[in-house]
Amino acid sequence: MRSRLLLEWLLVAGLAVFTLCLLVSYRLTERPDNLAYDALMKLRPTLPSDVVIVAIDESSLGTIGRWPWPREVHTQLLDRLAVARPAAIGYDVLFVEPSAADTALADAIGRAGNVVLPVTFTVPGVDGTPFDLQPPVPPIAQKVRAVGHADLTPDQDGIVRRASLLAGDARAHWPDFAEQIHRILTGRPSPAFQQSTHMPLPADRFGFSQPILIPFSGSAGFHRTVSFGAVLRGEVPPELLRGKVVLVGSTASGSGDQYPVPSGAMPGVEILANLVDALIDNRAIHELQPETVLVAALVPLCLLLAALLLMPPRVNVVLGLALMALVVAVSGGLLLWADIWLPPTAALAGLMIVYPLWAWRRLEAANAYMVEELTQLRGEADALPMGAAAQRTGRFNEAIARQTTLLHLAIGRVRDLRRFFADSLQALPDATLVTDEESEVLVANRAADALFGPSGGLPLAALLGRLAPDLAGQDPGDGAREIAAADGRIFVLTVVPLNDALGNRAGSIARLTDITEIRLATRQREDALQLLTHDMRSPQASILALLDRKGEDEKSLRARIAGYARRTLKLADDFVHYARAESGQHAEELLDFASILVEAADDQWALAQAKKIRVETPADEEEFLVLGDRSLLSRMLCNLIGNAIKYSDSGTIVRCTLEREAATRAGPEMLLCRIADQGHGIAPEDLDAIFRPFHRSRGAEGSGAGLGLAFVRTVVQRHGGAIEVESVLGEGTAFSLRLPIAIEG
Repeated sequence: MRSRLLLEWLLVAGLAVFTLCLLVSYRLTERPDNLAYDALMKLRPTLPSDVVIVAIDESSLGTIGRWPWPREVHTQLLDRLAVARPAAIGYDVLFVEPSAADTALADAIGRAGNVVLPVTFTVPGVDGTPFDLQPPVPPIAQKVRAVGHADLTPDQDGIVRRASLLAGDARAHWPDFAEQIHRILTGRPSPAFQQSTHMPLPADRFGFSQPILIPFSGSAGFHRTVSFGAVLRGEVPPELLRGKVVLVGSTASGSGDQYPVPSGAMPGVEILANLVDALIDNRAIHELQPETVLVAALVPLCLLLAALLLMPPRVNVVLGLALMALVVAVSGGLLLWADIWLPPTAALAGLMIVYPLWAWRRLEAANAYMVEELTQLRGEADALPMGAAAQRTGRFNEAIARQTTLLHLAIGRVRDLRRFFADSLQALPDATLVTDEESEVLVANRAADALFGPSGGLPLAALLGRLAPDLAGQDPGDGAREIAAADGRIFVLTVVPLNDALGNRAGSIARLTDITEIRLATRQREDALQLLTHDMRSPQASILALLDRKGEDEKSLRARIAGYARRTLKLADDFVHYARAESGQHAEELLDFASILVEAADDQWALAQAKKIRVETPADEEEFLVLGDRSLLSRMLCNLIGNAIKYSDSGTIVRCTLEREAATRAGPEMLLCRIADQGHGIAPEDLDAIFRPFHRSRGAEGSGAGLGLAFVRTVVQRHGGAIEVESVLGEGTAFSLRLPIAIEG
């Protein structure tokens, strides 16, 4: 896929570069470039001009007569201009036909000084020459300071924007009319002339030098203009013309000397005025050569092509728009501040061409890849049976129909597999979760929702922390492990990696199997084995040993056998009660815990009297209602009070108290039952183990199996409560039970 992408990129790059070269080489973007140039030129600031136009206008034609005028009229004007002493005079009138007054006109030109006249060309010339020059007649040509061509060539759209500062061929050539005026004023060629004439003119035909762009200062009428007739009549003060560049030319609308320019129609003499301003102020605009334009257009194109290969689509869109804006900004900046015209349309066209080309080729590549993968997918073995409709693809001559059919089959197959996966996952009895690479839950079955609640998007470690707080924040890793929940349940957590089609890890599958019942059954079996093999076997063995003894007093023998038998019965009775409490099967009714406590104390009255121990119970008659099993709660209290009496000295007190604990955010209102004695106490090393089955503390009296306190803790937990013990050797022991208080109604 990577090699195919690179091949498509090379194809798009080649097509884009070829198209760009074609656009630049054949000037196919000249019209839009001209429009861009015209728009940007409106932003250029205008500068004051030292050019004054003496206009051959309608007013002058009306007073002097129809054109052409006799030489005497021009002689009079030149004499008027000579008095004003202008810096240079550009007389944009052709004097190519001889006249009797040519000598007088030539003398006037000599008196005025610094006069430039135009020449014209006939292309091609006679007798096979490239061109024929039509200069001013000899008397006049001998007196003028310089002659220059005033040819104006419009662009493809018919608008005059450019001027060539040199015309002719390699043997004979003439500078532009405005260039000659610049040389009169400065004594040297203009910088624009030097830059635009570095390439030689053709040797076998008439030609022009590299044109420059004329920076028009505004529309027609921008330059100061006086009427030819007004100057002739002396109505124009000489100070207005002194030191200025005076251009004499036709501005009459019917003279045929009107040219379209970006701002509208403009007389030829005023176009010359704009060109003279540009040369004098060195503001002529130089258009870059096609080779330079091509290189400048290739730079943003190459940047975009590289981004298309390396960057994501959203970056490419932003970069493409930024490059287009940069092209326009650079082109405008060079024009406005550096007097250089870099046409932007070719570069913009190259950037805009790349996107459809790249999208087309990417679409073709993606389409070919999709068909290939879909065809390969259809040929692979499937765990699910395919329906008859899915087995028939048919033959299609039309590519889109075939692709649509393959895609339809693939989508249907994926949907079937997804449904199969979802149904299989939901059918699992164990809580099962599917996570991603970051161990966040993607899918959970109903058993997992029942265990954790909504878990989508949560980390697996956080969910396990809800179940077992000691696992919070820990990475469960792979493999199987046993965890104990806060509520006493036991689970086996199994985490296996989930790999994609390429064998890379894509996530994990975690399963939690509740083995609480198995562990409980195992523990009960072990407890039963211990009871049968040790605790109940021992008194039976003692009975058999007594029966084998001879000479034993019958009364004493019977008493001892009866004691062992009662011990066996007590062990069996304790184990049955413990097993019942462990099973979690108990009745649930609304009970007054205070009355059960008093009854339990009364049941132990005989034992307390025998040791002269006083058992104190709550004196008030306040009710403490709980939901529970009366027999289990009663036996639990009897065990605690009996142990308190058993392990206390004569004449001591066993205090039984009841009080309420207010509800908190963490839990409901609780009942606190405290049973405290003044007995021997429990060793600190035994405190953590006294609630374990078959555990007996050091110095414990009697021959019990160690099931009493295990039974007490089991009953408390099955009723949603908790038990704590505090003990000091030689001072006594206190058991604190907390049970939820039932809400009436």
